[in-house]
Amino acid sequence: MSTGPLPRFLDPRKLADQGGTIRGDISVGELPRLREFRESQQENVAVDLAFCRDEEGHHCVHGSVATRLVVQCQRCLEPLTLDLDARVTLALAWGDDQMKALPSEYDPWLINADQMPLADLLEEEILLALPAVAVHEHCPHGLMEENAEDPSEDETETEKENPFAVLAQLKKGDREE
Repeated sequence: MSTGPLPRFLDPRKLADQGGTIRGDISVGELPRLREFRESQQENVAVDLAFCRDEEGHHCVHGSVATRLVVQCQRCLEPLTLDLDARVTLALAWGDDQMKALPSEYDPWLINADQMPLADLLEEEILLALPAVAVHEHCPHGLMEENAEDPSEDETETEKENPFAVLAQLKKGDREE
């Protein structure tokens, strides 16, 4: 069991065989693939991972990786703070054949060395937890309210100037004949 400062490298097979756990904290700034989140570099990443072997003998990792990231809202382009809590359910695989044979409830973690950088796992889980499109529920500058009025005005104008009104009149004329 490891708590406190997180190891830079880990031996996932050994940890799973021994039923090891890793708990601790690291800053976002210590994870190279998260450097683009400049406003989040001092944020804490809480790690709680349990390594084990399941009933079928698969080497597994269960737990969570949680942090807070500041991203750009895709609606108003203002900063948006996201609380991320990634649930980890992985099975270790040492090749493509093992990956394909894993049960569907596990996400595969391809192991290519005895010692794996813990940062790789943490970065991947955090990046996968990000929403596809990050937006405020309610944008802070009222952007949605302003835009909500404009389309209704456009619809009214469109109804007044309907280009197909001429066709409707022609169709009525054909019925009368």
